[in-house]
Amino acid sequence: MKMKFLLILASGLVLSACQTTPDEPVIEEVEVEIEQKQTCVPLELLTKVDIPAVKEKRMTIVLIDNPPFDPIEQAEEREIVVEEARTIYVDSEGQEVIDICDATPVDGTATDGMVETTSGG
Repeated sequence: MKMKFLLILASGLVLSACQTTPDEPVIEEVEVEIEQKQTCVPLELLTKVDIPAVKEKRMTIVLIDNPPFDPIEQAEEREIVVEEARTIYVDSEGQEVIDICDATPVDGTATDGMVETTSGG
């Protein structure tokens, strides 16, 4: 009996210790006018730089089975393209620019912002 009483008293004390939180304040929305800035660079201010492809010469050895004789071994020198040729545009400081704005890109089609250039290999 005494244990029940203590248990009821302890749970009553625990529940009475709970505190209610006040209502959250109403947050007013504020509209801020932000001035739009042009982040792209016009094509006329840039210099076109053609970067050639990077190629490496490597030796390859091909083994061809030739039963019942020894395999045929053939060594060839091959030229492998490690990095494709590409065209970049640099600013007056020599830094590469990727955000180019122009209405008439290299291929002659009109765009509304970015100019995507491709180079043939």
